[in-house]
Amino acid sequence: RVRLTKRPYLRLLRSFGCHVSFLNIGFYTTSFNRLFFRIGLSNARLWKIWFTCGILCAFVTAIIACLTLLFLPLQYFYIYNQNRAQSIARTGANLVQNADSITSTYSGGSSDTRNKMLIQPIIPGVNVPLEQLPHFFLALLICTVLHEFGHAVAASAEQIRVNGCGYFIFLLYPGAYVDLHQEQLQMISAVRQLRIYCAGVFHNMVLVAIALIFLLINPLIMKHLYTEAATVYSVSNYSPIRDLLPSYSIIRSIDSCAVRTQSDWYSCLRIINDRNPFYQQQPGYCLTQAEIQLHSSHIELNQSSNHDCCKNISDTNYCFLYHSKQYPDLNGGCLVARYVTDHPSCLFNSDCQGVRPDSSCLHPFSADNYTRLIRILHTKGPPILFVGDVHELHRSIRIESYKPNLSYIPFALITDIPLFFKYVGAFSFALAFFNSVPCYALDGQYILQAFVEYISPSLYKRRRLSVFYGTVIGTLLLVVNVTLAFIQYFI
Repeated sequence: RVRLTKRPYLRLLRSFGCHVSFLNIGFYTTSFNRLFFRIGLSNARLWKIWFTCGILCAFVTAIIACLTLLFLPLQYFYIYNQNRAQSIARTGANLVQNADSITSTYSGGSSDTRNKMLIQPIIPGVNVPLEQLPHFFLALLICTVLHEFGHAVAASAEQIRVNGCGYFIFLLYPGAYVDLHQEQLQMISAVRQLRIYCAGVFHNMVLVAIALIFLLINPLIMKHLYTEAATVYSVSNYSPIRDLLPSYSIIRSIDSCAVRTQSDWYSCLRIINDRNPFYQQQPGYCLTQAEIQLHSSHIELNQSSNHDCCKNISDTNYCFLYHSKQYPDLNGGCLVARYVTDHPSCLFNSDCQGVRPDSSCLHPFSADNYTRLIRILHTKGPPILFVGDVHELHRSIRIESYKPNLSYIPFALITDIPLFFKYVGAFSFALAFFNSVPCYALDGQYILQAFVEYISPSLYKRRRLSVFYGTVIGTLLLVVNVTLAFIQYFI
């Protein structure tokens, strides 16, 4: 029964050019061969000039990449040994009770310094947020396709037959390849081979330049199409205020802290979080004694500062602490939170004297060090009263610093498109960087072969040894750096 179902399945996959293996799925097609041939022969002379420039670009990239891969491990181990020696010296000079702080300083600060110098792996779900996965995979798809497109067009311009092209996904990472006629490729001169081998690296560096140009001119575009404002871009699904705070609404203030940009929003959150939970350190609201008496569900005189005067009377009520001339000790009043927060803000009773002489400053009660009553003023609805941890607002609400001047201007130009070009620039540079290194199975191996053949066409044995040693050294450099980059996630 297994064989009967397996054969039609394999035939179906082959009819679509698909092949599946362990942790890998691929697709192969010859449908684009004529397209590559037409593009390559349409302006063959211009293409040769273009890809000759690519040789120079690939050589400069290869030199920078090899020096970088040689320098990074040396610097890593130098700093590692230096910090280790300092830690041993400090351990001998300090008392036993200071050992914990020494260890944390050594393992925290020094490791962060080392990690910044290493090549950083991009792992979806680890250092790439899940909401950015569409940008991640689309950018990687474009970078790999244009890399192989460069090889295919360069080969067609040199009249080398393209047998086909393919795309595959290994684990979570997509990749592409071009199948060239190897016998024809070996028959042409070394310079013509270099044009083909260097085309992928060259196209990736062109993509890097395009991404950088866009990111540089994007602020100029923003000035003409957008206005500076703290705009809500998204609210996470798990946030309790998701239905109260619509996307693209403008934040005006949070707890009387004015908000105009994204940086203002995060600065205000830091200020609120850094305030002492003691009631007089929290912003309050000015109410007269008559208003307190009229609207309080419950009043406790001479209340202690760690006691909730509301006692779960209602979800709309909140406990506020205050002093008054009539009752100078600390008092607690259980009032409707929205009614209180609609009054002028204050910090001390003296701030309320301009409102009414008998006014008191009512401060929201906090039962612990993290719960806050926070008032968010925005443009698409009544003020939002949030009770909880400030960090939850920081995690769940994403703010951008601009809003479109006209309704038909896309909001994506603020966030999605710049983020996409950042990924395009990063992936293109990574592909160019690694493929320029003379490593087995990468473009650098074939670039080195063609280059050695060009400088010593008659010395076959010496040429083979040079290519062998160069490829081994390049592979070792790449393996060491990639290993060090991944180690930081497991130690």
